[in-house]
Amino acid sequence: MSTADEFTQQLRDDTTFPMSSPALAAIIAFVAGVIVTTLSGWFSRQLEQRKHVAQLASVALVDAIKAIAEYQQCEDALTALGDHVSEDEKAYWRRRIFETRSDYFSAKARIGAFGNSEVNGYLASIERRGGLTGKDRMTRQLAAKAMLSFREELGFKKNDIPEQDIAAVLFGPTSAERESQPTDGLRGWRPFP
Repeated sequence: MSTADEFTQQLRDDTTFPMSSPALAAIIAFVAGVIVTTLSGWFSRQLEQRKHVAQLASVALVDAIKAIAEYQQCEDALTALGDHVSEDEKAYWRRRIFETRSDYFSAKARIGAFGNSEVNGYLASIERRGGLTGKDRMTRQLAAKAMLSFREELGFKKNDIPEQDIAAVLFGPTSAERESQPTDGLRGWRPFP
């Protein structure tokens, strides 16, 4: 008799395994179920946390760009009004400018906390250029780059929107863009002052 046969016979005769194979299979299945449930719960929690941070970062970026656009609009309105309006109306527009600055500062803090490093770099560049204004061509471009970076982080597969188009959507067209675009039969009509 070979050694392998002796070993097999000894295993058959050995009574040191008090559990039957169905009981052992049930225990293994139960332990596997607990492990799978625990891991799926942990992964779900991680995914939800990541989704929540991405949502906070997205809202912060949209709030910041909204504040930049509103700031520009309020400044343009205040400049356009000139001396033709009362001090109360001028005070209203100055207060709106102040409020948009507050909104921008709040959004900046949230972007710093929740935004990715690329977006924070763009925000730092915007701040170095003077911060809250949509009139500077470079600020418009940096805000557009930040928006495109967020779109990429959020998983948009096709991110082929040109920066100048994003800037035009966010801040309106520049005067050069307005002059170069045809009016499509609406001669002289302009959506922005």
